[in-house]
Amino acid sequence: MATTFIATSLAIALPWVYFLRRNPLSWSTFVSILILVHTLTGLHTLLVRSPPNIFRALQVPLNTPTDAIRTLLLLGSNVKELNIEFEELIRRLASHDVRALYPRFGHNVLATCTYCQSFEDFAMYALPRPLISYIREIAFVGLITTSRRKAATTALFFIFVAEFYWLLTVDIKIPLRGDSQPGTFWVRVVQSYTRMYSVDDLIQWHDTLLNMRHIIFLILPLLIHFLPPFRLPFLSGPAPAPIVDSTPLLVQTHQTLAHLLPALHFLKYAQAAIMRVPDLRARTNAWWEEEARVGEWIRGDGADAKAGEEGATTSVRGVARGLELSFDEAIEGREEGKLRASAKVMTKVLIGDGLKPSEHWHQSS
Repeated sequence: MATTFIATSLAIALPWVYFLRRNPLSWSTFVSILILVHTLTGLHTLLVRSPPNIFRALQVPLNTPTDAIRTLLLLGSNVKELNIEFEELIRRLASHDVRALYPRFGHNVLATCTYCQSFEDFAMYALPRPLISYIREIAFVGLITTSRRKAATTALFFIFVAEFYWLLTVDIKIPLRGDSQPGTFWVRVVQSYTRMYSVDDLIQWHDTLLNMRHIIFLILPLLIHFLPPFRLPFLSGPAPAPIVDSTPLLVQTHQTLAHLLPALHFLKYAQAAIMRVPDLRARTNAWWEEEARVGEWIRGDGADAKAGEEGATTSVRGVARGLELSFDEAIEGREEGKLRASAKVMTKVLIGDGLKPSEHWHQSS
C-alpha cells in the first residue's frame, strides 16, 4: 500500500505543481494548494493508515476463543507477556455482548475506553471521533468554496447522521464456533465488496464505514472545486445573476453622446439665431402657434364629457385616464392628472439644474 500511495501521490502532485508554477499567487492558487495537501493526506489515510483490527491482523474469525487470541499474539510478538492494553481488550472480548460491539465501534473504542461497560457507554465514547472529523471536513469545505458551501455542508451532515445511525442500529450476530452466519442475497453481495474489511464473512462495519468516510472526504472537495456550476433544489439558493459584458453598451452610449452633444450645442445657437432674424422669427412663431392650437384641440378632446356619457372613454382624455396618464387640471372634486403633475415636477427639476429658457425667446417690444 505504501508503494501505491507514493506512485499515486507523484501522479497527482507533479501535474498539480506544474500548474501552480504557471499561475500567479492568488486566492485560487492558495485554495488549489490546500486541496492538493488535503488530497495527499486523504490518500495516505486511505492507503497506508488502515484502521487497526486484531481479528483481521491475526486472520481469525470473530468467534475465536480469547485463549487462542492470546496465544497468537504471543507467538507473533515473541514476548512472554502482553501489555496491559491487550490484556484488557482480551478480557473484554471474553464477553459475547462486548465482542459484538467490536465490529460496530472498532478496535480503538474497545481498547481505550476504560470505564465503558454498556452499549450506551461505548456509543457515547465513539461519537466524538467521527463528529470531529466531519466538523473538520465541513470547515475545510467552507474555506474552499462559497457558492456550494450550503449544499456540501448539508450533504456531510446527512452522511454523518446516516453513518452513526447505521452503526447504532445494524444487526450484528456472531455465529457460534463451527456455524456459518446466515445471510440474505444482498448481505452476501455487500460481503463480497467488503471482503478486505470483514473477517469470516462478518462485516466489520466500523472499518468499512470509516474507509467509506475517507473516500467521501477525498472526493467531495475535488468535485466542489472542479465540477462546473450546478444547482440543487432548496440547497444551492437562487441562481446568481448572469454576468453580462457591458462593453458594447458603453461603446454605443459613447457614440450616441458624441453625436448628441454637438447637436444640442447647435440647437442652442440655432434657436438664438432664429430669434435675431425677423423672417425666421415670424415663421417660427407661426409654427409654434399652430402647434399650440393643435395641442389645445387634442388636450380638449373629452374635457366636457362626463362619466358614463358617450365618448367619455374613447376621447383623448378618456384614453389617458384609462392608461393612468391623465393630464386633467386640478379642480374641486378632482385631483390633478399624473402626467401633468409629472411634467411640472420635471420642469422644476430642469430649471433648478440650470436649464432656464433662453432670453432670446422673448419678443422685443
